Amino acid sequence: MTNTPSTGLMTAAKTNTAAATEETRKATVDYESFLKLLTAQLRNQDPLAPMDATQFMTQLAQLSTVEQSMRSNDTLGKVLDTLKSSGMRMDMALLGRKVEVASDQLSLSDGKAQAAYTVEGTPASVKLEVLNGAGSVVYSSPGSLKTGRQVFDWTGRTASGGTAPDGVYTLRVTAKDKDGKALNTATVVTDTVAEVRSVDGASKFVLKNGATVDSGAVLSAS
Repeated sequence: MTNTPSTGLMTAAKTNTAAATEETRKATVDYESFLKLLTAQLRNQDPLAPMDATQFMTQLAQLSTVEQSMRSNDTLGKVLDTLKSSGMRMDMALLGRKVEVASDQLSLSDGKAQAAYTVEGTPASVKLEVLNGAGSVVYSSPGSLKTGRQVFDWTGRTASGGTAPDGVYTLRVTAKDKDGKALNTATVVTDTVAEVRSVDGASKFVLKNGATVDSGAVLSAS
């Protein structure tokens, strides 16, 4: 099993692109305003009392600083665009591969469904519930009280003794400690990436079971 491509740079790009665009816009406004002010000052200065050379050089230095800031922001924007494009190409490499994702979407196919779950802390009780698309519980069972990763297998059997149709269900894990305090839980499913989409500059993976997850939810690939 291999690790999934890093999405840290993609996350940074998504977070900072809007900020970089806004900074560039502000810098452009500041640069143009400063240039107009300096030009007007030179045009309207008193010929008998021209601007002090030291003051003039200081203002030119300030103008240069604003211009450099504009160029830096423009370069940063291009770098972020490149990172997003590169990250998308890395995500495309997962197309057709089996991945392990942090998700509660359980796929039932031919009477088989499997997911893994963990409980934070020491549980005194664990309940596993399978919910259909309407949010109704179709199956429930006690979970393991052992620590670490546990596997849940479901054959599609329902609480009424019937058989649930193939499709995507939700696995809900509820755990409590000996004092009745709720414990944090996490669920993981393994599926194949059927499609990679770009939504608002971020990659989304459509799994074979029909569920859509963020690229950051992918824990590993094989």
